[in-house]
Amino acid sequence: MQGLLKTIPKSNLIQETIQKFIKIITPVYQLLPKCIRYRQNYRQLKVSDITIIASMLTRIELRDPSETHFHHTLLAAGIIVPERSRYNRRCRNLLQIMKLIRWQLLKQYRRNTTYEVIDSAPITLVSARRSNQARVLRGIANKGFNATKQLYYYGFKLHAVMDNNGYFVNWELTPANVDDRKPVEELLREAPAHQVLADGGYLSMPLQKRLKSQGINFWSPLRKNMRGSGHVNSSLLKNQRRHIETGFNNLNIVGHFEHPGISTLIGLGSRLAALFLWNTLKVHSNLVHGRSGLRID
Repeated sequence: MQGLLKTIPKSNLIQETIQKFIKIITPVYQLLPKCIRYRQNYRQLKVSDITIIASMLTRIELRDPSETHFHHTLLAAGIIVPERSRYNRRCRNLLQIMKLIRWQLLKQYRRNTTYEVIDSAPITLVSARRSNQARVLRGIANKGFNATKQLYYYGFKLHAVMDNNGYFVNWELTPANVDDRKPVEELLREAPAHQVLADGGYLSMPLQKRLKSQGINFWSPLRKNMRGSGHVNSSLLKNQRRHIETGFNNLNIVGHFEHPGISTLIGLGSRLAALFLWNTLKVHSNLVHGRSGLRID
């Protein structure tokens, strides 16, 4: 018997990751209103909401850009999920539930918030050369200009607020041609902070005065012809503001949100909801282990 070859089976990475997320999400899911958890025909579900959400988070964790490929990977790993079209519908129907879970987790995790940063990022549905002939979500998406890359694109604009720890505390989706300053008050109303940093695209004295009356000190860098106004223009604040650009880049690396390759608005919304839920869990894990909230490795 001692001469027999001993084999140690390797643990399944997908199963381990899904179980990790199920363990985190389950107690928070139980706090949701019963009208959401016990909706119509919920007893007929063969796969629970928690398992579907955990699988979506696992796809982000493993950085798989294809829904079809990841569904095949789940089946190959022995994970019981609905057939692909049904699985995709289940993912999209969990948009509001993922938002509620994220809010519950933010209430538990967020501590010592010093400031918040607001910025926007482009979501491109088709390439720049096809933007004039694009039919994807025509009437909802439109053509906008990306000042960072100095090019036009067809799609949406993602507006988000991130705190100094790396948590994305609020987000909103608008057509690509919407001014960055338009959704600011709504975003900050749900994520209040006394200090908010922004880039030059948010420069507006009326906006600053309105936010000041609400107890929010809204800072943005000045233009060259405004240096004599006495406004604080610290390079330190500029560096702190750039952290949200790192946050957007991290989300794009794991979730590929800038080029999602989807054709429905609810599909894009569920993709973003899962991505920001993953961000909340990842930042918390980093902070607990003494690392920066902006690390994704």
